[in-house]
Amino acid sequence: MSVETLPTATDGRPQAANPLYDPATGLERPDRPGPVPDPEVFCGWAGQTVRDLDPTTEADPVGVLVNLLSAAGAAIGPGPFLWISNSRHPALIWALTVGATAAGRKGEATNTVQRLFKAAVPDFIATNARSGLSSGEGLIEAVRDGDGDKDPGVVDKRLWVVESEYGVTMARGRREGSSLGGILRQAWNGEDLGVMNREALHATAPHIAVIGHISPRELRAKMQDAEMAGGTYNRFLAVFVHRNLLLPDATGAPDALIDNLATAWRTVLTDARRVGEVQLTDQAAQLWREEIYPALCGDEADDGPLAEFTARAAPYAKRTAMVYALTDHTDRIGEPHLRAAWALVRYARASAAHILGPTAAASTGDPHLDKLIQAVKTAGPSGMTQSQVQVLLKRLNATQRADVTARLVQLPDFAAAQLSTGGRHQTVYLYAPPG
Repeated sequence: MSVETLPTATDGRPQAANPLYDPATGLERPDRPGPVPDPEVFCGWAGQTVRDLDPTTEADPVGVLVNLLSAAGAAIGPGPFLWISNSRHPALIWALTVGATAAGRKGEATNTVQRLFKAAVPDFIATNARSGLSSGEGLIEAVRDGDGDKDPGVVDKRLWVVESEYGVTMARGRREGSSLGGILRQAWNGEDLGVMNREALHATAPHIAVIGHISPRELRAKMQDAEMAGGTYNRFLAVFVHRNLLLPDATGAPDALIDNLATAWRTVLTDARRVGEVQLTDQAAQLWREEIYPALCGDEADDGPLAEFTARAAPYAKRTAMVYALTDHTDRIGEPHLRAAWALVRYARASAAHILGPTAAASTGDPHLDKLIQAVKTAGPSGMTQSQVQVLLKRLNATQRADVTARLVQLPDFAAAQLSTGGRHQTVYLYAPPG
């Protein structure tokens, strides 16, 4: 299997070569009301699987992708890991797929992956795929340690939790005295689980991934600043999903396609379980240091619901890149894996901005570009000079600033003009909406 990265359109939408969102392929695709992921997210074997299944389901390809990455990380287990500073990160991807009740096709995305994994790793789906999060104690119980002869405990601590009504889970977590939020945060970190009032209830080295389905309206209604500040929901990638095809007579993927994909996935997952520490290639490490990490760090002044909800973007970029790499039969994160992960994190940030609506500033998925957009709008008719932009984005080097300004002038109503100032030309960035 090869690592493949699809071409990127200048407006962030897939080019015609990518069939996943292109209406020119002859498949009937409804208009999409929210953000569109960069086609780089459909990288490698995971991306190829999504492309193969795309014509057989109305589910959003990016919804199928995050379910696939989450299920794969859970099925692989606790063996592979990477170090981020002094924190050991497992191959765990948690995601909230957020879409309208009638048009999100959230459950269809999960069902597509479950059907594939039932064929590839039937024992895992039968034993380790669960639902019904109600309390922290209940989650620990599902992966509990043994208690001598009284209880043998759970030997296989892998768990893929799918909550089709995540709004109910959120409500349970807000009950007075509930330990669910704290236990979920420990589980995302890969820490041992336990509660102080139940000494006998303990789980060592759990490996738990969570997928939740929720509508935008319900998410906005149930999410409170206190919950976000507690850190539970920034453990999730928020992924906007919308029906991508109209298939009135759909019968799903042919059995032959599922069987072929399942055979390959069985080998992928078996090989990945043998991996230990995962590291970046030299090229990926350079990309991380010079381009991705500065872009994901944001600014110390960033605040508000959107910043809270996406606070773990940097570690998620590496975690996701690790799962992309593992599903490509390698323990080295290459540049395509890291670019794909970065694109998915950008899409999650744009999704969060779209979902939170008026409670968050409009977002492009890049905090530096968002900051520049707001500054140029505030500057009024006189615009912002290149020197002012340099001060505003002082944390970026010249190449990074040039990339941000180049993307700014591609946006509607923004432009760059050359002004003469005593023999020298000064670039000025302007915001000029019609009317």
